[in-house]
Order: sequence, then C-alpha cells, then structure tokens
Amino acid sequence: MSIGETARRAGSSPRALRYYEEQGLLAPTRTEGGQRRYQADTVERIILYRRLIDAGLGTEVIRELLPCMNGSASSDTVATLQREHKKLLAQARELEATAGRLESILESL
Repeated sequence: MSIGETARRAGSSPRALRYYEEQGLLAPTRTEGGQRRYQADTVERIILYRRLIDAGLGTEVIRELLPCMNGSASSDTVATLQREHKKLLAQARELEATAGRLESILESL
C-alpha cells in the first residue's frame, strides 16, 4: 500500500508515518522510484503506536517494546513496560488529585 492509503486506513497522516519511520518504528519497502510501500498489517501497528503515544509513551520506549509486540519479550522489555505502567498510574493519581482540588474550588465559588 502507498503511504497515503496506509495513513488513511490507520486514521493517521503521511507525515506521522514518515516520523515513525525516522524513529525506527516502521521500515517500509521502497519502489524503484523511491516511494514507500507498506504491508497490510502495518495499519494495526500504526494504530497501536498512536495508542501508546497517546498513553504517554515516547517513541524510544515504544522502540524498546517492539520485541514484546512480536511475542518475544525479554526481561528488560517486561521491566520497561512495568516501569511505564507504574509511571502512568502515578500520573493518573496526580491528575485525579488535581481534578479534586479544582472541583473544591468550583464548589466554593
């Protein structure tokens, strides 16, 4: 598939796909003319990358997790995922506390 078609199917943009490639997350093949070509299963991976990024993971962490996504996670990869999970839970607690303080302020107005 072309970059435009792949981006459309993944609900993303061609620029995002080029960025993922720059970050080592995607490795499309190239035509003789240099155009990127993607496999059909790339769409699912792009959607997963977007979800991980939206959850607060950086592309470096996602790149570390790639072996885990292929079913061959090392203990280091599992430790990275656990560390990121704990970090996200802490951020969620902080946001909940902030929301509570804001709610108190609103109630006092």
